[in-house]
Amino acid sequence: MKIKPASNNQLKLWKKLLHGKYRKREGLFIAEGQRCVNQILQNGIIRVEAIVVGQNLNEVGLENPGNTPVYSLSTDDFMAMSDTENPQGLAAVCRIPEEADPARLSGTPGLVVAIDGIQDPGNLGTIIRTASWFGAKALFYGHGTVDPFHPKVVRSTAGATGSIPYVKGGHHELIAGLESNGHPVYLLDGSSSSISLKSINPEEKGIIVVGNEANGIDPELFKKNRAAVRIEGKPGHVESLNAAVALSIALWHFYGTT
Repeated sequence: MKIKPASNNQLKLWKKLLHGKYRKREGLFIAEGQRCVNQILQNGIIRVEAIVVGQNLNEVGLENPGNTPVYSLSTDDFMAMSDTENPQGLAAVCRIPEEADPARLSGTPGLVVAIDGIQDPGNLGTIIRTASWFGAKALFYGHGTVDPFHPKVVRSTAGATGSIPYVKGGHHELIAGLESNGHPVYLLDGSSSSISLKSINPEEKGIIVVGNEANGIDPELFKKNRAAVRIEGKPGHVESLNAAVALSIALWHFYGTT
């Protein structure tokens, strides 16, 4: 495997990808860490433009780069393009995949996960990873949700980034479009007025909406023809479930019990 030293221009670009406006402009994002990079390479779904190593190649755990070019950086320069305090010395520069066509999703079976205002990168990364595990057919990223290609989100997915088609935009339009084509809507809501998730019979297709960690789902998404569902637990001192945990339980109900 031939390793080339990275140029100053390459390093300058990769450092910029830590910021959302440059990711959007360049259509690129950074995946970092052994597990994350190797899983993305193994999946073969996302186009990897370059692999970057910040130390001896034998020490970073790169498994199979294929024909992807590999570049080296000094330890200091690698840290400059990383958002972690103790980087593993392995990163991939990846092409952001194109968004899916919502109209094409309407006629296919499966669940869509609609993410409403999730702002914690770790939470969103876990949601993406969990949705991928259960085979969700698409992800809707609503306004106010952290960039799914933020380095912390990508790292938290453990390589699941890009494994599910996605659409960004306003949930009102995206959800209504699928709803009109027979997708029932389930809003994860912990209020006493919601019905138990146990009472919901899994259907062939649907939309699960998970909301902001502190404020929940946008109230305007609650409509008479949509089911607000809660996950029941034992009374105690916990106010609510973590958003990613709640979604995991809901996906298990729809997929794991069928």
